[in-house]
Amino acid sequence: MKRYFYQLAALLVIGVAAGCSEKEEFTTSALRYNDFLRPEGETEEISALQEEFYRQEGVYVLFNDTLSRQYLGDDLQGNPCYSYHRIDMAYSLTSSSRDAFEYTYLETDAEKQSAARFISEQLLPRLSKDNRPYSVLLVNAITQYTDYYGMMMAQSPVVYSGWQCTAIAVEGVDAMDEQEMTLYQRSLLKAIVNNKMATVDESVFADFYSYCLPYYDTRGFSYDDPDRVGSNSELADYLKANYPTIKDLGFLSAYGYMDNDSFKAFFNFKTKEYDLSDYIDAIFSSSKEEFLAENADYPIVIEKYNILRGIIADLGVILD
Repeated sequence: MKRYFYQLAALLVIGVAAGCSEKEEFTTSALRYNDFLRPEGETEEISALQEEFYRQEGVYVLFNDTLSRQYLGDDLQGNPCYSYHRIDMAYSLTSSSRDAFEYTYLETDAEKQSAARFISEQLLPRLSKDNRPYSVLLVNAITQYTDYYGMMMAQSPVVYSGWQCTAIAVEGVDAMDEQEMTLYQRSLLKAIVNNKMATVDESVFADFYSYCLPYYDTRGFSYDDPDRVGSNSELADYLKANYPTIKDLGFLSAYGYMDNDSFKAFFNFKTKEYDLSDYIDAIFSSSKEEFLAENADYPIVIEKYNILRGIIADLGVILD
């Protein structure tokens, strides 16, 4: 068996050598057309915009999730058959979710031009070069269907980040004034940060969480009547005596804090995930100067705020 294998291998080598003379050179086939750079179905004006956008920003800009189609032939009934190259937002290198996506597309060249200009001027300058998406899909609206115990539940994110593409809802940007654009820019950046946060190891937030770690997801109360037994009553009394407000502890919000007339002291704190969300909201709802001025009397709040800004900067998002 081994002898037969070696003879066959020798014949193959001889055949390859005989098929190539010394004067002949190997040639490679043409590279596949770049569907991201010039996807099918766009006008010449928009195709030129897409090429210029990539040249300036290093990011492909798309207006449809179908990049190209190729005719394969007809079926037995004579109907044409095609293969499609489409953006699959649910795919990743390591897994694939069951989520499905629908888009409401921009219709006119003017809308597409305004959307591309908004992204180029308002969003991409806030993302470091190394952390920009491979491509952006600009649409009026995104609908994401997620499997929830066998039912497909719909939601409408303004941003969804896939492996090769980030979809962004830009409906109405062509009619926004400067203030409206700033507010929408912040909402998009916040969505991008939330997407990135979901992929970060929790140890990154250890310093941020450390200030309020003993209090997350805890509740307690005490009574004026010493004969009535409360819950976590010693802690409740301690907090009331030493921390007049939740901001003195480092929280921006709570389910309840010393605001229940039925008790001498009362607290009901949120989980750490809600605490993180509160600070992300704060970062993108006002300027740094406004936040620092508003919270100047709360050093723990300021420290946590600055820690989180540093984490966001490390993720490649450039803040004001």
